[in-house]
Amino acid sequence: MLFLSKTCTYPKPICTLILLITTLLAPIREIQAHPNAPTPSHDEHAITQAGNTSFQKGISYTAWWTGQYTAPGADISLQKLAETGANWISLVVTAYQDTYTATTIDFTGDHTPDDEGLIHVIGRAHEMGLKVMLKPHVDLNDESNGRWRGHIGAGFSTEAEWNAWFASYRTFITHYAQLAQTYDADQFCIGTELLGTTHREAEWRQIVVDVRAVYDGPIVYAALHSGEETDIVWWDAVDYIGVDGYYPLNDNLSIRPTVEELEAAWEAPKAILADLSAAYDKPIILTELGYRSHHGCTTHPWDSNAVSELDLEEQACAYEAAFRQLYDEEWLGGMFWWQWHADRFKSGPCDDGYSPHLKPAENVLRRWYDGEPAVTPQLAIDEHLAQDIYTDDLAAGWQDWSWDATVNTQSTEYAHSSGRSISMSLSPWGALSLQHAPFKASQYHWLEFYVRGSSDGQPDLQVYWETASGDPLPPALINYCLYLEEGTIETDTWKRVRIPLGDMLVTSQDLVRLNIQNKSHQDSGTFWIDDIRLVGATTYTEQVFLPLVIRAGN
Repeated sequence: MLFLSKTCTYPKPICTLILLITTLLAPIREIQAHPNAPTPSHDEHAITQAGNTSFQKGISYTAWWTGQYTAPGADISLQKLAETGANWISLVVTAYQDTYTATTIDFTGDHTPDDEGLIHVIGRAHEMGLKVMLKPHVDLNDESNGRWRGHIGAGFSTEAEWNAWFASYRTFITHYAQLAQTYDADQFCIGTELLGTTHREAEWRQIVVDVRAVYDGPIVYAALHSGEETDIVWWDAVDYIGVDGYYPLNDNLSIRPTVEELEAAWEAPKAILADLSAAYDKPIILTELGYRSHHGCTTHPWDSNAVSELDLEEQACAYEAAFRQLYDEEWLGGMFWWQWHADRFKSGPCDDGYSPHLKPAENVLRRWYDGEPAVTPQLAIDEHLAQDIYTDDLAAGWQDWSWDATVNTQSTEYAHSSGRSISMSLSPWGALSLQHAPFKASQYHWLEFYVRGSSDGQPDLQVYWETASGDPLPPALINYCLYLEEGTIETDTWKRVRIPLGDMLVTSQDLVRLNIQNKSHQDSGTFWIDDIRLVGATTYTEQVFLPLVIRAGN
């Protein structure tokens, strides 16, 4: 359960947000003071793995679009990953084939990260002290009727189809193997969860030969849990046995399992993995391991589409149990948690996806990976340090330079604090753009404004600054629950947006434009913005953490 250690005197929505933010960042060792909570045995484990430089303390780093790995803000996300204590990333690039019966794989489409982005990440990761496993995936464009990559091959009825598919796969995988060789990726994964094909031993042994012809580093194949990992008979051909370890740990959705209950459920999977390692005399790498932050994540860890209520605690418990049971096993060569997005706004305390970032699970991971605990300073608004940009009208020196937009800076239909606001409707990628002579904002801490929607729908917005040199700074997502309550714009009420300037990389630059942009391919509909200002913060103080109790047995 989550609980406040002292009375919260702010309005209820603010208390809720404070509870989420501060709790998710609290160090787990500090917060397990509840009398029934388990006592972590991390110190014993740290002695084993902290000095083991060959152990792959990994996290899967993911993007799903061309250009996403080099997008503004992606390097910020990678740096945050590095701060967890991880020493490896699994760099994921996904190609596509149309259906499970198709024999042609395309790795040139918009949904496949471009080579430039992969090269960029490999270089930046090495600069940050991270090693890189390049991990190409194949997915289906058509996943109707429950089809997915694991069904590839199930519809083949002739040797000609098998030959065509493996020829296409060979072209795809050796392209990335050559990239891994040229740009010094430290490890290469030759395939992921292609369980409908891995019974074709001769073809997969030839794939290994073809990859080794262009890449001289260690290679691994990532098999699916609960069957494929034990069915493969060619593990002797690779350097590591890879397993995507989404083993179910709880078969009763009506309960919320404790760490100890989840630990007990690891006994059977551990025996499978230990026997597999012994049979081939090779270490196991958990090439993927992860849990969504929703109720039931330990019942169906593999299910990215299941719908259930947000449960940050079950995710954290699952992380803790996995670390306790697996981290020091002699057969384990490493583990890669799924996943950490290149898009830094894809995770947070309102997100029910796999990423641990900005959730309690992040500090579980940090503690076991010997990273510093994530903390956030406790700040208050400094009303004596503020610069208005819009209040009833544009402040002196500000001009409307909007593009692809219908803007009224004197709207009287709705107003947050007095008589007028800015109404607008933005075309796709259009923006409210407010221009000013060059100025510095380094003395301020937040950009703050209020927003109100209409029945036209939920606008999808981002905000960013431009410098005097014409460079755009990284954007921040407005529809994000750390900035906007619940991450939603409402039709019948004003909501405050408050974004740290540091999240947009505002430092000492000369700023000239503030842009609030429609980031979708559809018109935004009409919405209103009011009371835009820059505001300072009081002196930084150490955050007082609010307890998180990890469920434990009696």
